[in-house]
Amino acid sequence: MRLKKLALAPLVFVLLFGIKINIFAQSPIEFTGYVSDMPSYLWQKSEGEGLWDNLIHNRINLAYAPSTNLHIRLELRNRFFVGETVRNNALYKYFLESDPGWVDMSFNWGTGKSHVVNTVVDRLSVERTWGKLKLKAGRQRVNWGQSLVWNPNDIFNSYSYFDFDYPERPSMDGLRMQYFTGDLSRIEAVLKFDGNDNLTSALLYGFDKVGYHFQIITGQVNQNHLLLGGGWKGSISDAAFYGELSYLSPFDNSEREVYLLSVGSNYSFNNSMKLTGEYLYSSNLSSSINDFSDLSFRHTSIQTLSVTDHSYMVSLSAPLHPLLNISLSYVGFSYPVFKNYYIGPTIEYSVRESLYLSGIVQIFAHQNTEGNQMKIGSFIRLKKVF
Repeated sequence: MRLKKLALAPLVFVLLFGIKINIFAQSPIEFTGYVSDMPSYLWQKSEGEGLWDNLIHNRINLAYAPSTNLHIRLELRNRFFVGETVRNNALYKYFLESDPGWVDMSFNWGTGKSHVVNTVVDRLSVERTWGKLKLKAGRQRVNWGQSLVWNPNDIFNSYSYFDFDYPERPSMDGLRMQYFTGDLSRIEAVLKFDGNDNLTSALLYGFDKVGYHFQIITGQVNQNHLLLGGGWKGSISDAAFYGELSYLSPFDNSEREVYLLSVGSNYSFNNSMKLTGEYLYSSNLSSSINDFSDLSFRHTSIQTLSVTDHSYMVSLSAPLHPLLNISLSYVGFSYPVFKNYYIGPTIEYSVRESLYLSGIVQIFAHQNTEGNQMKIGSFIRLKKVF
């Protein structure tokens, strides 16, 4: 109850005033975040009718740095869901309240027949630096990914590319040590603890060579798989070229080995138009699709980055005006890619400084034994950043 009151106080303040706090010009405290309102409509062919929903999303980022060697961070999400999804799915509120971390920091403090209010603390950490050594403890994000869409090296806190309303991405509970052996090289050691008391641990060595950044990873995932992996990031001519690969060997001989590979590239034209392409191979997945429900929720394993063994992504973004940007993404799943696909057009307009209006559409289509299936989500989001 005490934690709920502490979370509620800043939420009420931000929703009422929506302003940035400047305590002093040289204050060691930094306070940022955003508030957004997003009505949506979801239509699914198999259901025959749509669902109307609305989400009010507030994020609070609080950082305290009393010195250059010490940083304390607290970040949380406050979300108010209302509509037919909550009303028609009795388990939805329990899904929102579930916290996969070692410490349960997600809770619902308001529920009804068609609404639920949830708060989750997704960053709570202390970071200390001693020269070339940096140690961070608590809930944090460890981003080892090199690719933009699919990250086989993101073993601690993998995420869904299709979760567009969570730009900060998931976190983990644990310890992270970084030792910088040079200007462009480092050694990292990470321990992750989850809510099932499973331990994931890994070592990373990162270095630069021939104009590329490379990383080599070894460790164990959830105490049931040995991990070997690596990644790279560089360029070929004027185009970026990057990728990741991971090999999982199960401790239980009855399970199969898993191979994961992602490769991607992007190119920016003179008019600021950007073209991106990526490919993902997952040996543990099949070529058929039952549904896309797994892509709509938070991923907790690199083994479920997609829903098929082969996945392809192409996206194009273009600024039509300094205040207006449009983008279009296409993801093909296995073969034939034009019968199992995702299409995501997006348009964003800067209404004024720190206020953005976006329109997002997500179209999922696939074939199964019941014929052609399709799910379409339409979203309009007004977002104020402070």
